[in-house]
Amino acid sequence: MNAPAINHCTVKLFVRQSTGSLERILRLVRQRGFDVNYCLAKEEQLEDGMSITLNLSGSRPTENLFHQLNKLIDVVEVYQPHPLKMRSCLGNE
Repeated sequence: MNAPAINHCTVKLFVRQSTGSLERILRLVRQRGFDVNYCLAKEEQLEDGMSITLNLSGSRPTENLFHQLNKLIDVVEVYQPHPLKMRSCLGNE
């Protein structure tokens, strides 16, 4: 029996700062079957919010997670930055 493939993704969110907003996001991520490998949350001076960057891993599709994150009341924006394509210094990919 084959083990499910583990997907890695980065998610960036802009969130209204309120009591428990980060906890609600992390709980949703965990309930959707993802592990948090990295989390950076920093306060934004504009619009009284914070930006959150999450590096996640899991075997489930990320589309459902993004849809559920967008439904949270404190979440203003969710997006997945495109990974940079790395090139070798030797010219081969």
